[in-house]
Amino acid sequence: MDIRPEYIFIGIMILVPAQFLLSPSETGHLKYHLNSLIYTFKQYIPLWLSGSDENTEATEAITLDTETNPEGNGAYGMGQYTRQRAPNVEFRVGDVIYHENLNFRGVIIGWDEKTVAPAEFIKVAHGENKHYADQPNYAVLMDTRDRLTPQLTYVPQENIQRDKGTVIHPLISKFFDSFDENRQRYLMRPVYKMWYPDD
Repeated sequence: MDIRPEYIFIGIMILVPAQFLLSPSETGHLKYHLNSLIYTFKQYIPLWLSGSDENTEATEAITLDTETNPEGNGAYGMGQYTRQRAPNVEFRVGDVIYHENLNFRGVIIGWDEKTVAPAEFIKVAHGENKHYADQPNYAVLMDTRDRLTPQLTYVPQENIQRDKGTVIHPLISKFFDSFDENRQRYLMRPVYKMWYPDD
């Protein structure tokens, strides 16, 4: 049986990265690496097949599976639009926080001045606390030492406080270049500075 060289080449191009990505340093990250590999193929294979050379820095931004608000911007603090800081927004992207009610640490990766989420989410997540929707809400990567499965959450400002130290989560490198020991915060990648210029 003859196998065309193109198929062999494509097979190698798929299997080598797959072997690397499916060999995580921690077993809890296996699902994340598999999903990351699938996402990468869904994003880049159509571009490769079409011969498009759209390779801008903006393609480095991770696109999370979120619903959109009526203006067309992403919800849950992940909308890709420029935010101007308001006096009531206490925290910044890269700040390490502690959630007082749910007892977990995390790092902020996005924020909205007021809740931007579907009504169903607000009803379930905020419950009787309707005032949560009128205050800043933050997208937070939860430390996997506090939640074994890597998770992203969206929390109101009054439930969190500033904390210190690094956070462990497989998506940290997608959002941040490094951790600043002096300021005790993460330094965001340049692509996110478009959306959070004052953070």
